[in-house]
Amino acid sequence: MTSPNKCLLLASTLLMGLPSVAQAQDADVDTPGDAIIVTGSRLTNPNLEQAAPIMSVSARDIELSGQVNIESILNDFPQLIPGTTAASNNPGGGVATADLRGLGAQRNLVLVNGHRYVSYDTNQIVDLNTIPSALIEKVDVVTGGKSAVYGSDAISGVINFVTKQDFQGLQANADYRLTKYGDGAQYSGGLLAGTNFADGRGNITLYGEYARRNAIKQSARSYTAVTQTDDGEGNLVAGGSSYIPAGAIALDGNRYKFDQNGDYSSYTSADAYNYASENYLQVPQKRELLFAQTHFDVSDALTLYGEGQFIHNRVTNQLAPTPLSGTYALDVDSSFLSSASQALLAGYDTDNDGYTTASVYRRLTEVGDRISVMDSKAYRGLLGARGKVAGNWNFDVYGSFARTHQVEHQYGNVSASRVQQALLTTYDSSGNLVCSDTSNGCVPLNIFGAGNISQEAADFISIDTVNRSTITEKVVSGAITNDDLFDLGAGPAGFAIGAEYRSEHGDFAPDEALSSGDVIGFNASEPTSGGYHVTELFAEFDVPLIADKPFIKRLELNGSARYSYYSTAAKSVGTFSAGLAWAPVQDITFRGQFSRAVRAPTVNDLYSGSAENYETASDPCASDVATTNANLYASCLASGIPSGKIGNYTTDTQIDSYNGGNSDLREETANTYTVGVIIKPTMVPGLSLTVDYYHIKIDNFITTIGTSNLINACYGTEDNDYTPIDSSYCALLPRNTTSYVIEGAVDNLTNAGGVKTDGIDFDAGYSIPLNLSSSSDSRLDLRFSGTRLLHWNFDPWTSVSGDSYDCAGKFGLLCTNVYAKWRLNGRATLATDKATLSLAWRHLSPVHDDGSDNYYTVTRIKAYDYFDLTASVDIGKKMTWALGMNNMFNRKPPVLGDNQEQSNTYPSTYDVYGRTFFTSVKVNF
Repeated sequence: MTSPNKCLLLASTLLMGLPSVAQAQDADVDTPGDAIIVTGSRLTNPNLEQAAPIMSVSARDIELSGQVNIESILNDFPQLIPGTTAASNNPGGGVATADLRGLGAQRNLVLVNGHRYVSYDTNQIVDLNTIPSALIEKVDVVTGGKSAVYGSDAISGVINFVTKQDFQGLQANADYRLTKYGDGAQYSGGLLAGTNFADGRGNITLYGEYARRNAIKQSARSYTAVTQTDDGEGNLVAGGSSYIPAGAIALDGNRYKFDQNGDYSSYTSADAYNYASENYLQVPQKRELLFAQTHFDVSDALTLYGEGQFIHNRVTNQLAPTPLSGTYALDVDSSFLSSASQALLAGYDTDNDGYTTASVYRRLTEVGDRISVMDSKAYRGLLGARGKVAGNWNFDVYGSFARTHQVEHQYGNVSASRVQQALLTTYDSSGNLVCSDTSNGCVPLNIFGAGNISQEAADFISIDTVNRSTITEKVVSGAITNDDLFDLGAGPAGFAIGAEYRSEHGDFAPDEALSSGDVIGFNASEPTSGGYHVTELFAEFDVPLIADKPFIKRLELNGSARYSYYSTAAKSVGTFSAGLAWAPVQDITFRGQFSRAVRAPTVNDLYSGSAENYETASDPCASDVATTNANLYASCLASGIPSGKIGNYTTDTQIDSYNGGNSDLREETANTYTVGVIIKPTMVPGLSLTVDYYHIKIDNFITTIGTSNLINACYGTEDNDYTPIDSSYCALLPRNTTSYVIEGAVDNLTNAGGVKTDGIDFDAGYSIPLNLSSSSDSRLDLRFSGTRLLHWNFDPWTSVSGDSYDCAGKFGLLCTNVYAKWRLNGRATLATDKATLSLAWRHLSPVHDDGSDNYYTVTRIKAYDYFDLTASVDIGKKMTWALGMNNMFNRKPPVLGDNQEQSNTYPSTYDVYGRTFFTSVKVNF
């Protein structure tokens, strides 16, 4: 018998030495009730191995991760780029999304038990927070275009959550997480109850859960407490926003700040306001969830089934106090100003009317932090029937209805019109300063000097707002299948044909003050209202062609096609796929698949009103190079900046812009193909390995061009000596006439040039029986998977050539995320019949800034490795207790300057919380 010490040594050696060890799940078959589900296909023959790659994570893997929300588990998949998470505060909204291949959460379809799930917004994206991890049996990720099988949205693939079926008994679970700093507690508790009835012909399962996540502010971590910025000389310095509590104004491009006495001095970058400390690093959340599912065999030929969900989610986002912006008329003789400041303003009073127009930069700390409280209630119901028609012909038909209603309360906003009213002052008969217009209780507003705004004035300009949104989805779908249509001698062929009708409708009703543009604080936006419907016909087949011949142990062909008719400009579209699996011998299978996929514009894409946004970008006309490069100098001069101000005015790293929908958008089309190999050597039982190459090309890519790209088109870049690429885009970059900064950039959705990406996925697993003792079973499971990203090219233009860029191995303002070339993870699990010890490893390769001029201080992020450890033990036969830690070595995130996403880094990609401890308990009654 092998000694325990030798087994542990073997485990360590294998973990460090195996280049690829993860469990391959390519023909992933599950059996809920009497149905067999093969993710990625409507055909249910378990002998057919799919040509498309599938990655899978089991309920056991989820338990070992110690995560409360499913978002954190999915983001460990190498094929996924972290989307919105608990660390996303601005933007964020408190939701969690999955972003397969980094192509956007709206381009992968999220299913529950093979059916569309409830969306959280008009972009028709699923909030992963609404899927309870405790109820999940497994998660399948099918990569590659699946529009022909599942319809629109499945351009980059499908993520299917399969819940526990036929559960019988009563099970309680509870989880608790806490960082090493004693903050950010997360806890949840759930109760799962299920019973079979009618002599096992039916089952009903109910699950209820409450989860809570406490807030962490950026001030709680040294690396996020202070806003970092680049000083242009290779250093990171404390920086922030030019909207300061002391107040500042811009006159003819010159910026001045004020002290508490109303006296002025020149503003410098050292005066910038640190807006980071009050922002959330971890967004707080409360969630109640009810989940029900049932099925009943009426007869051997008919089974009825149903699902229902109710999710109540409450999330709070918090930002630093409102930055008062805009151009205002100021009294030149206000008593709030010193005599020197009065003289300064009077010098710009060209009309001699007693007022001077200036751009204002005032942080309204007296009003308080900006707080958004999002209350979301989601409902979903599904009813279906499946059974036999005749012979080998079966049917499955269902209808579903889902609705999400959100109410957002915003605090800390101010009214721009009331600010202007309170700035226009005069003196009453007693010599007191009063508002020129006192009709609605106006109180004079002193924006000159920190802390000078009275409580009465703060109350007068403050305005709370309420936004409401609703997204509704209706689906009716039916299919007829035959898993034994004919046999060519290699096995039964399968065929499916069906139809589907889907209706999507969304409304976003912003507060009237927000839609009017009068509110400053949270971004102004216009209403969204609209919808569409689509009618579809689809077919699918799987045909084993040859089996048990020389050099052809198995040869199988599969294909699918779908015709869709949209009520929008997309009209008629078609999608198809074809795949081949060939096993020359029993141990090796080669596979390949080609897919033509589409994504029709969403409700948000088509009908969203214009919404204000602040995109991180650099204004080249404010840089020193604008004074030395003739091309750039000429472009800046043409944009309306006086010659003496070029390279000599203050600008922020965030540029005011407006984004909106476009009813003329056409559908995206994608060509996707994968080729790969599956190796399951009979000489090494328990070992499996898959390697697949993927290639995705999307045309008519629906996106905003991005303020950085608009600036590059208008002014050129260092690479082309600042020669304008297309000067017509300059019209989309208007400038403020007093401060000369870009203000109100127009960046609406459009069909861009497209995206091309390719890479290699690999996935392997090895299970080794150990037999540590004669009285218990034990084994060592090794898993390893990864992605090598080869290219990720984005072309923002349809009319401009030669301006695409490759994000593979890059991060930054153009790529907007981290696209590491290597994303790897592995897990080694030592398990006996009573205890489990598991070590997980996550790796991100180095990345470089996507710019070319080395302006930023940090242009390279080194490789990151994270380790997680979990131990669990079965206590008796009723209870399982687990405890562990994530980020064992307390690896801190990279700290960046102006090329960061938020929190001085990319907080959804790199761990910003530090070492985290967790424990969980599961009790069966």
